[in-house]
This record gives sequence, C-alpha cells and structure tokens, in this order.
Amino acid sequence: GMPNKFPFGNFPLDVVEIDHTKLDVVLVDETHRREIGRPYITVAIDVYSRMVAGFYVSLEAPSFFNTGQCILNAILPKERFLTKLDVNGEWPVYGIFRCIHLDNAKEFRGVDVQRFCSEYGIEINWRPVARPEFGGHIERLLGTAAKEIHTLPGSTFSNINQRGKYDSEKHAALTISELEKWLAEYFVNVYHKTVHSSLGMTPEEKYIEGIFGIGDAPGTGLPAIPVDSLKLRVSLLPSVMRSIQH
Repeated sequence: GMPNKFPFGNFPLDVVEIDHTKLDVVLVDETHRREIGRPYITVAIDVYSRMVAGFYVSLEAPSFFNTGQCILNAILPKERFLTKLDVNGEWPVYGIFRCIHLDNAKEFRGVDVQRFCSEYGIEINWRPVARPEFGGHIERLLGTAAKEIHTLPGSTFSNINQRGKYDSEKHAALTISELEKWLAEYFVNVYHKTVHSSLGMTPEEKYIEGIFGIGDAPGTGLPAIPVDSLKLRVSLLPSVMRSIQH
C-alpha cells in the first residue's frame, strides 16, 4: 500500500480501529414490538484487511461498556455467536490485536480501556485530530451498511424529504437481536466478500492472504485462541456501572 496513507496495519490484527455511529433504523422491543428508539453500533475493523473484527449494538449512547463489548466480540472466535444469531457463514477473525486505534472521545479515554489494554499488552493509539485519512474505514463501511439498512422495515431514511409519508415508527419492525442478525449476515456474507476498491480484492481474501502468506511473503499464521474467555469478559466490564443498560 501507500506508506503515507496509513502508518500501520501491515498484517492481520496489527491495528484494529473502533468507532461508533447511530443507525438510521427504529427498533422495537421483543415482547410488544413497541418502538424503543434508534440504536448505536460500535464496530471494530482490522485496518490491514478491512474485515469487521467485531461489533456491538446498543440503545445506550457510546460508553466504555459498548467499547468493551465490541472488543470482546472482536477477540473471541465467532462460531458460537453466528450460531446464536442463526447466520450461516465463516467469520475467521479472532485473537488479541497489537494496537487499538480509538478517537479522542471521552468514552474511550477512561481508565477502564487503558487498564484492559495494559493487562493484555495492547498498544493504544489515539486518533490524531483533523487527519481525515485516519478513521475513514468505519465511516466508509457504515456508509455502505447504512444504505443497505434503508431497505429494512423501520428505516428512518436519512432525511425527511426522502421519508415522505412513510411513518417509520409504524413500520418499525426489527428487534435488537434481529438487527444483530441482519448486521452479522451483512458483514459476513456481503461486505467481507465484496471487492474493496483500495485493496483490489475482498477483505476476506486480504485477511486470509495475511494469515497464510502469499508467494514468498510469509503470513502471520493463525492467531492464538484466547484461553480464558471468562477472565476476558470480566476485564472488559467497567469498574463502576453507573447506569442500568437497556
């Protein structure tokens, strides 16, 4: 790649970037299917391959909790997660990353995320301000996903003109778990398998190439599976829970 384009992300799990955005879709509760609001999504992206390493959907505004749950999803193998969501497909990303790339937002600046990273030997890189080539990956990925989300029932659309007479609240039809299933399906079976313009191949091909090597260039080999997933879960909980999650 271009050496000045992105200063790292030279192999799989070298740098994982995390970001949040509010999704343009209205969710309903599982029981009465009454409208409960628009969700936030926290996404972790492997910068080298542009693979989604993990994600977390919540009705709560971004916080360390969301970030921690997204990191957990990124590090753990995904088979059980996909089975639970009833999504068929491979999602080969798992393992501890070398460096995590976060923006300066206060929810990332807490002691919790720093404590976790030092415990697991993960370097933290705070995104420099006003450098648009940083942090573009998530926006591009979610830009695509957001367009796709407009095909879902309950879409709020991006602007009111587009919405016209369509009442998104009346059409709100997805629960949080249905949205999770839709997103996992989209990431695994659409996004990972679509040629990425700046890679010249699909994120999945790029990731697998980085793991197994190509030609004379050796790959990194498969990452170690985290042994103690309970310890991992506990270390990713905030030390003080201030609010009750939805």
